[in-house]
Amino acid sequence: MSPNISSPPRPLAMHFGPMSPSLDAALFFSPSASGQLNLSVPSHMTQLHPQHQRILTQRQQQGGQAQSISPKKLWSPKVDPYAGLMTSKEKDWVVKVEMIQLQSENMDDDYYYQTYYHRLERKQAEEELLGGRNKQEPPKLVTPFIQKVETYDSVVRIAGSLGQVAVSTCYSPRRAIDAVHHALVEEAAGSHRLRALHRIEKLFLQLLEVEDMQRKTSLAPEEQQPCYQEQKSQEVERLYQALKIGACSSAEEAEDEFLQLLCVRKGKKLTARLLPRLTQEQAEKILLTITHHLPFLMKKDMLDESLPMLYSPLNEVVGGMTFSKLIEVLQEMTRPLPKSPELPLTMALKNQFGISLLYSLLSHGERLLSSDVPLEPRRGDFEMWTDMVFLVARELSQVPKALLVEPLFLPSNLLSLFCRYLDKQTIHHLEAKMECSPLPSEAAMPC
Repeated sequence: MSPNISSPPRPLAMHFGPMSPSLDAALFFSPSASGQLNLSVPSHMTQLHPQHQRILTQRQQQGGQAQSISPKKLWSPKVDPYAGLMTSKEKDWVVKVEMIQLQSENMDDDYYYQTYYHRLERKQAEEELLGGRNKQEPPKLVTPFIQKVETYDSVVRIAGSLGQVAVSTCYSPRRAIDAVHHALVEEAAGSHRLRALHRIEKLFLQLLEVEDMQRKTSLAPEEQQPCYQEQKSQEVERLYQALKIGACSSAEEAEDEFLQLLCVRKGKKLTARLLPRLTQEQAEKILLTITHHLPFLMKKDMLDESLPMLYSPLNEVVGGMTFSKLIEVLQEMTRPLPKSPELPLTMALKNQFGISLLYSLLSHGERLLSSDVPLEPRRGDFEMWTDMVFLVARELSQVPKALLVEPLFLPSNLLSLFCRYLDKQTIHHLEAKMECSPLPSEAAMPC
């Protein structure tokens, strides 16, 4: 393209529609990415919008004046860090797609383009009636010829995908991203995550009903509160049964409905809001299930990191456990895994939720041993507790400090616990390992 301001090009006889001549991509005007100040007027091979051409001419004249006044360029490549990202071939492709979309007489395809030229034609017709100018063809953009596809057939169909590969992507771009399901309803519901999200929405509706009933109970007269309490207990029991908490092996974890619910952030939030409304027995069942499948849940939470929202309600559950139940939960963290050289305990020390839950269990055990409340242990509970304290101390001393994460809350009685069973040298080593920045108080932990 060569700049020629003094003699603008003569307008071509242009056509519009499927009979327009076929043009090569190189015929389209593409703005230069060189960053120079002077702007080129389009060549005779391209017909720009008249208003666009007038603006380019004015900017060139203004740019020439600014350049004569100041040696500094008005537009500099250093000003725009994104200048020159598109190649000329990419610009030509974008222009071609946009011009192909103008190849229509339908107002819905490009309202502003069609409206402008309808007004321009009316204005020229009025001037011709008044004798102000000779009759001539109104200028229009030259659009390349394209064979319109009347029928649409998908090239690739993927079950459960959000789109399809289409034949006509530039003429009908919406069809290329149309999320139409061609599969059966049963096949579309095959995704575990989609099923889990659907269940979570239904469970949340039930939870909102429980919370609404609890508000009504607090506002009801004293004589009506037992009736509301009974209804609320029935709704909570129905919601707990809908969670479908059951025992499953490591090979069945990906299929378990409750674990799939805990793999979603919103499912964890649902569980955290439900736990304070459950009985102690029901809440302990959830805690035991989470502890049993803790390696699986920590692995699924590596990207989301939303397990910590369960810590505060589970910490309340731990505070109400008996010594025998505490031993049962701790045993889940010390059992060997079939296909892993590490214990769940070692994995928990490298995860913020895991180490926080472990410290909470150990701290509650120390409180029970230090109190005057009768423990009522089963046979072998004290031996198991001693073995677990030694095991935790050994793993804690072996894990590198760089891999040991900071817990959500560090109980103050952990060192007192270790002092019962370990020597001073080991105590000082563990104290240096667990040393971390000031942590929030337990009461200030978010739900």
